[in-house]
Amino acid sequence: MARIVLITAEGQQTIELRPVNSIGRHPSNTIQLLDRIVSKEHCIVEQHADASWWLKDLGALNGTYVNNERVRGEQPLKHGDEIIMGSTRARFDDGRGVALPDAPGGFQAPPPPWPSQQPGPSAPQPYGVPRQSSSPEQPIPLVSRPPVPPAPPPPPPGRPPGGTMAIPQYPGHSPSHIGAGRVDFQDQQRAIGTQIAAKQKGFQPFDQVASDAIQLRADYERLRLSHELSREIALERDTSTLLAKILQSIFKFVRADRGVIFLKNDAGVLEPRTSLRRDGSEAAITVSSTILNHVQQERAAVLTHDAAMDFAASKGKSMILNRISSAIVVPLLHNEEFLGVLWLDAESLAQFQPKDLEIVTGVAAQASMFIENNALAQKIEREIITRERFSRLLSPNIAERVASGELEVKKGGELVRECTVFNSDIRGFTKMSEKTEPESIVEMLNEYFELMVETLFKYEGTLDKFMGDGLMALWGAPVVHPDDPLRSVQCALEQMAVLETYNVERVKKSLPPLAIGIGIHTGPLVAGYLGSSKALSYTVIGDTANTSARLCSHAAGGQIIVSETTHARLTGRFECEELPPATLKGKVKPLRIFNIKAAKVVQVPASLDKPEA
Repeated sequence: MARIVLITAEGQQTIELRPVNSIGRHPSNTIQLLDRIVSKEHCIVEQHADASWWLKDLGALNGTYVNNERVRGEQPLKHGDEIIMGSTRARFDDGRGVALPDAPGGFQAPPPPWPSQQPGPSAPQPYGVPRQSSSPEQPIPLVSRPPVPPAPPPPPPGRPPGGTMAIPQYPGHSPSHIGAGRVDFQDQQRAIGTQIAAKQKGFQPFDQVASDAIQLRADYERLRLSHELSREIALERDTSTLLAKILQSIFKFVRADRGVIFLKNDAGVLEPRTSLRRDGSEAAITVSSTILNHVQQERAAVLTHDAAMDFAASKGKSMILNRISSAIVVPLLHNEEFLGVLWLDAESLAQFQPKDLEIVTGVAAQASMFIENNALAQKIEREIITRERFSRLLSPNIAERVASGELEVKKGGELVRECTVFNSDIRGFTKMSEKTEPESIVEMLNEYFELMVETLFKYEGTLDKFMGDGLMALWGAPVVHPDDPLRSVQCALEQMAVLETYNVERVKKSLPPLAIGIGIHTGPLVAGYLGSSKALSYTVIGDTANTSARLCSHAAGGQIIVSETTHARLTGRFECEELPPATLKGKVKPLRIFNIKAAKVVQVPASLDKPEA
């Protein structure tokens, strides 16, 4: 049986021939060659009726050579013929069992001609014409894409200096989904192509460039692009939309087929945030993680005219199968801070020129400023939300201290030698709940707690928790004032007054009035943030908290009961009466208690105006 022996960078491979064999770069061929110079459908080797074998060139742009002679149309094959397709060498074996003759000594494939402007049957399609992806993966639609502007006309073809191309072999890849498509990372070590400093040249004084028309034109182009980019994206505050607009703007001026913007996350890892294909498809975009890491570490742009040549040392197929021929990769920098990477690539060789790199570098600098501004705006929004959340739990000034870092939020507790704990709950609440719809109970509790917490924060207490119809608060942790016991009692008196006003409104609505009992005790305890690493709650534990709760249970509706310890710290500022000693659960001896009736001096303590931390 006839065979063809392929000689590649990976060694020698023998393939049994079928009656008809298509050879080319596309995976649909009978024999697939992972060679960027080979056309998608390069040639056909077939057996005629007389058992002879013939090679038919399909108009491959870079030609097919047999024994160093270019095939024009169709040509018979003889045993031992040497076939050159792009950078791939092959030998024809007619299958008679005769050893192949030695190949001509020192034979090398002739440099394939550079693509002309007249495309042949298998020549690359004109720029901007959509192609079917050669990847076997089906595109996964994620979001609708805005229309992409048509590509600018291509420049006259030219070929960068260099010899023949080695044959890279590429392994598979793993896609990662992003907002506007998919990005595949290649992690093999690769040679880096042409490297160009990422720092953009500044504008020189006019008298130094007045006679340099080329420089003036370049400077004008940079200013024009900067102006247009600013006009289109300056007011955009959503980062995802901003990044998409940046890519769309770049595609207007640079002849890229694909683009991806990566941003650095909190862990310092580059994450793909948006991507765009000029053909509008959702197929994955393959990028080189080696190049990305290089750009991040060196903060230098990379321009490659020929990816298959630059990455020939790697052993993977995705660079060819995904048709990455030219690429510009530029760091996103703002005030020397690395924000991310802008990746652009194209299917045509030498697609990007130094002018393109200068344009992309300038746009990247402009885009970096907008990205950083958006990040700062989002940071401010998060801080506002953080303060708002803290303000729901703490008095406003305490919330401000926590948000500013003066008070550290971390898991763990510490001993507080003196803290005043306040507990209150509604009398007869259980019985009331049995006769009222749950929705009405929830609405009533929300109204009641709104009034109580507002008063609590007025006296700079710390809200510990809600317990059904009960409320627990602290004075002395995490912020300490010298008159914390006075503040807690004054707050209790004002809450009673606020509740009385609230009850007037309830009676008008034919609703029963509410009555609460309050218990206050001062003593040592442990305070801190308890819970898991994902959900922390500031609270206190210890006998002082338990005693306060039991004093609250002992109080009748309308009573504010304080312990002897708290009473001793009120310095005669309140009218009170001593009640019979209370026998509380967990206490061996009865506890002296006092009922607070009113304040002797009806005003806020002077220290409230100037609290001491």
